[in-house]
Amino acid sequence: MPDYEQQYTVYRTNHFLPQRAVPTDVTISVTGEELSPDTYRMDAAVAIEPDGVGKTMRIFMVQVLDHWPSDPTYSRNTLKQAGDYEDITLAPGESQSVKVDFTLDADSLADVENVKIIAWAQAPEDIGPAEVYQAAMRFWPLVPGPNDFDGDGVEDDVDNCPYRNNPLQEDADEDDIGDACDNCVDVINVDQADGDEDSFGDACDNCLVLHHLNQDDTDLDSVGDPCDSCPEVPAPGGVDPFGRSRGTIDLDCDVDLDDYFLFANCISGPDETEMPPECTFDDFTRADTDEDADVDLGDASIFGLNFTGPLVSPPIYVGVDNCIECHTEQHSLWITTIHSTAFDTLIADGEGDNDLCFPCHAVGYGQPSGFVDLDTTPHLADIQCENCHGPGSNHVAEPETSHLDVNLNSNMCGACHQSCHGLCGENHHPQFEQWSDSKHSSALVDLYGQPDLVDECLQCHSADYRFAPADAKPAWYEAMYSVECVVCHNPHGSESAGQLRMPAYQLCADCHNKEGATPPDTPPQTQTEMLHGEGAYELDGSPLVAPYTEHWWGIPNECAVCHVHQETATPEYPVNSGHLFIANMRACEPCHSEETATMLVAMAREEVEIRLAAIAPYLDPGDPLYLDPESLDPAQLAQYYNAKFNYEFVIEDKSYGAHNAYYTCALLREAEIFFGLAPWDCQPRSERSGWPLGGDRVREYRMKHPEVRQ
Repeated sequence: MPDYEQQYTVYRTNHFLPQRAVPTDVTISVTGEELSPDTYRMDAAVAIEPDGVGKTMRIFMVQVLDHWPSDPTYSRNTLKQAGDYEDITLAPGESQSVKVDFTLDADSLADVENVKIIAWAQAPEDIGPAEVYQAAMRFWPLVPGPNDFDGDGVEDDVDNCPYRNNPLQEDADEDDIGDACDNCVDVINVDQADGDEDSFGDACDNCLVLHHLNQDDTDLDSVGDPCDSCPEVPAPGGVDPFGRSRGTIDLDCDVDLDDYFLFANCISGPDETEMPPECTFDDFTRADTDEDADVDLGDASIFGLNFTGPLVSPPIYVGVDNCIECHTEQHSLWITTIHSTAFDTLIADGEGDNDLCFPCHAVGYGQPSGFVDLDTTPHLADIQCENCHGPGSNHVAEPETSHLDVNLNSNMCGACHQSCHGLCGENHHPQFEQWSDSKHSSALVDLYGQPDLVDECLQCHSADYRFAPADAKPAWYEAMYSVECVVCHNPHGSESAGQLRMPAYQLCADCHNKEGATPPDTPPQTQTEMLHGEGAYELDGSPLVAPYTEHWWGIPNECAVCHVHQETATPEYPVNSGHLFIANMRACEPCHSEETATMLVAMAREEVEIRLAAIAPYLDPGDPLYLDPESLDPAQLAQYYNAKFNYEFVIEDKSYGAHNAYYTCALLREAEIFFGLAPWDCQPRSERSGWPLGGDRVREYRMKHPEVRQ
């Protein structure tokens, strides 16, 4: 299953926070007018700054109820109702009012303190996501008073919380910030700093490194559960920054005899900072429970306070060094990938301290026991095993019984391999977005309902079928995943560019081939054979090999060159990762310009469609020209099936000549000869005058048969 916590952290840091930090030239404010005890007319005043840029905006207003329902506890801003949107166009310095009526339901009227009206202005896009220019929120009461925004009877200039209704002006910590606004009610914090933006100020937040919406602390160790690696293990002697009991030296959460023996190996005595030879640096550091640079009786006292004996431990992040001994082959591949140096790229770009980049360049950032910074958790820098397989401590301790996750879902890769709203520069990497719009992402669903569907089809339509052991393949109704990222890319690494599982020129051919079909069968997915000029038959049954095309022997990476064409952003075109897998005519350069390539492909398609249309009636039982195969003698029937196979071979290739114009022509020529049609010229371009194939005949045929080009 997807790692939803990781995806949330990535979304928040890569999408939500950067967008919030971008100033705009749009302003918006919300006020209300009471129409009845339960109905309010809300007014969003939208304007563009005088020095801004005029634009058309789509204005939305919704009513939400905060902290509803109460379970789960993280329910925030639950949508109750939405008004109709309105499109407005403003020039710099202009403003406009947008009004929506809201009638509050029983849930909202019973909890008016949590009623909010949210308004925002966005780009007028019918398909999202759309750029949001500005947003505003109105808390209860929805109707302000004179010089009293929150309508609590206290004028704004003396109100200790001018945007939240608090008529009693409570201020428990006497820091001049009313309790209704104070993110640390009992701790003086005038600056109201809240680095993780979870509504709990840094001065009182029990989990500073993780955005979370409660302060639960099950084991009462002052480390909030979301940040606590061991949330249910009390530690009277104190915990480390990850919530692990001081004295825990091995990879789990308990303090038991395993830790005792490691601790004993590291005892050096007061003021003795040199490690005993049988103690490792990491063990010595963890054995120094009081952090005075030695391991002595003071540390032993803390160790004793925290001793628990063996407990069931939640998994924690341990770093790649703990994986090497057993997974040598995978590690030797991983160290050759850019994943293994992901954090170095941040440092090289001067972003080593930018926590917005950490979710995609380190292990478990924003999660319990995950990466904090390079000084605190250097062993978790870079993209490592646990980014995909989850925290590995239990697996390291008991590999036979505690298994790691194996995730085939592209959402795992997509958490990072996606655009990031300019955070990564204009040349981000939108592989996931493009893959999601490609036929690969729907390959499994597209099978359903096919009359000839068999389980073996899943080999090229399902990742879980492809990677399952031979004796445990899922049936078509059990498969879960389509052609996911891992089908083409090896997450551990490979000798091929882009971590491809095999060289690019072989990879597409692994599925896009005719699967050994011969007449009278219909050949599926003939792209590879068409490109290579093989796989079809002459009328007498001899293999029809060649004519060849420069698209095969002149292009080393074959399919990938056109269908996975990658481009950096330009003023004319956005960045392109090539993962739509649609042929890009700019990939034809420098042999052809984009314009010429587009024209050639269109002209070849036109000819092929005309020739297919001329042959089709002879294979259609409903057409007067239909040739009934049962009327043929055995010799003629064999030729019929070869001609039909070649015709279907061209159709199943789906390129209409673009992959190999000469071979396409040769196959259709065999069918034309059999069905008594005048065969078209198929000489290679160097042996005839000009392009397209039979161009004069295309024009002639179109004049006589306009119906084939509806």
